[in-house]
Amino acid sequence: MALTSGTVVFQDRYGHRVRAAAAIIPAGVVHAVDATEPARGTTYYLDPAGRTAAALAARVEAAGDRRTAGAWIAAAGTPLAPAPDRPLHPALAALVARASQGTRRAGGPDVPESLAEAAAEAGLSSTRLGHLFSDQLGLPYTAWRRWARLQHAMAAVHEGATLTEAAHAAGFTDSAHLTRVFRAMFGITPTQAARAAGWRPPRQSG
Repeated sequence: MALTSGTVVFQDRYGHRVRAAAAIIPAGVVHAVDATEPARGTTYYLDPAGRTAAALAARVEAAGDRRTAGAWIAAAGTPLAPAPDRPLHPALAALVARASQGTRRAGGPDVPESLAEAAAEAGLSSTRLGHLFSDQLGLPYTAWRRWARLQHAMAAVHEGATLTEAAHAAGFTDSAHLTRVFRAMFGITPTQAARAAGWRPPRQSG
């Protein structure tokens, strides 16, 4: 998150509150953001499998405990180092590729519904694959799969689909289900996100 005016207060899971104009918060970390005064800026959500996300995660790790607000603030004030040259484990790389291909066709991301299914397909134990997701992507399999489905849904909205059409395309029950999951992850609705991005989806509640 980077502000162009004002400041906000970042709070971590321990209750520490730090006022700042920028922060890098790793995926899956408990946090709260409190705008105590008029503030304007941008929040960026990066694909955890991308090189930029890897570079920013490494910056936070170098700044201290990734779960603390102090590390998030310190990381935002240091120069961006080159992304670490650490290729994904073949099992992760295959799943990421499948999810990416799935966002270009109807039916949603082409990835198994559970970690156990994904592990069986990859010839790994569930424990081993779960550790790979935590170590290399910084979040559990279920959260990564949810991210892939939300990406697919928003890509559909960008192309002109209604929320109901986008929800079904991404494997959600209906637009209300999509909206609940989207709000839980981003704090806003799909419609609000689309409007903020300058898109104009067909009129529909959500």
